[in-house]
Amino acid sequence: MLVPLAVVWLAVLVVMALGVQRGIGAISLVFIPVLVLAFAVLVVQALLLPGAGAGLDALFTPDWAALTEPSVWAAAFGQIFFSLSIGFGIMITYASYVGRREDMTGSGLVVGFSNSSFELLAGIGVFAALGFMAQAGGVAVGEVASDGIGLAFIAFPTIISEAPGGTLIGVLFFGSLVIAGITSLISVIEVVISAVRDKLDTSRLTATLAVVVPTAVLSLVLFSTTSGIYVLDVVDHFVNQYGILVVALVSMLVVAWVLRALPRLGDHLNVHGRPRVGTGWRVLTSVVAPVGLAIVLVLAVRDDLAAPYEGYPTWLLLGFGWLLVVALPLVGFLLARLPWRAGTHLDGPPPGSDPGTPLDGAPVADAAPRDRSVTGYDEGGRR
Repeated sequence: MLVPLAVVWLAVLVVMALGVQRGIGAISLVFIPVLVLAFAVLVVQALLLPGAGAGLDALFTPDWAALTEPSVWAAAFGQIFFSLSIGFGIMITYASYVGRREDMTGSGLVVGFSNSSFELLAGIGVFAALGFMAQAGGVAVGEVASDGIGLAFIAFPTIISEAPGGTLIGVLFFGSLVIAGITSLISVIEVVISAVRDKLDTSRLTATLAVVVPTAVLSLVLFSTTSGIYVLDVVDHFVNQYGILVVALVSMLVVAWVLRALPRLGDHLNVHGRPRVGTGWRVLTSVVAPVGLAIVLVLAVRDDLAAPYEGYPTWLLLGFGWLLVVALPLVGFLLARLPWRAGTHLDGPPPGSDPGTPLDGAPVADAAPRDRSVTGYDEGGRR
């Protein structure tokens, strides 16, 4: 895996060095439509396989009794949480690049429903393929179902090798995986590059080299060997289950209950956002989401303490699992202590900006009072 992984990192280095518009924006403008189109063709191919109907029956036949199990709700909460990249800093970073009059509420709804729609499309393709495997093996769909790496690199190659048009399906499937992986990696790396630039006042190229090169070297050392898949599995499990979830949980509790900033944030969203957010949004953000995260964390700790994750040896779980859970927050806290670059404005919008001004220039009722309560600036943009 050394050579292809190095090629991927080289491509990411070039994209990140080009910047937000010429790099990330351009690659997303091309890769995301290509990903959707390629996967749509893959799903159509899978639906044409013998036995696809049995797989779809397994996907869409509800098990109402499962809704009474807390672990099912916890799994669903965790899935949509990770799928939308909440808690990674990605949304915060990308939001800093949009205009101050952007409809953030509408944009958030578009992102959420687009994500879920693509997941439904992927589920249809996966279960259609599993139905084909089940029929070929003369077993039930549940007996051939697997997840993660087993599904992507064991089950699907079997399907591809046996299915009509297997070459086309293989190119589409693995090409989609590469595109999805690169775009996800770009979003994660951009968070760190943006933070380095904000803190140290460096150029785009300098920050990119400082972040991507050591990260790439570490990735190549740990993940390109025959044991890399196990290290990756452990790191992914512990960092996602604890590092990101704890940060997200603490962030929501602090914003909602310590700073009590949700009413002001809601007013800020409502200046240009539609539909308007109100009590329901505050309840979801301050109560439902934290409770859901807490349940996911409790179940995760219970499972990991009851038995070693995936039966891995203790040294592997301690070195690449629990140690990272402790070390990453400490490193993040220390890095956050670094001083901001000169001239960085942290208290609301910078002087001269007026996010309360409507796009069409017409006055907005009660926009100015809300804007002042959020930013501390008057209607002319002066404190």
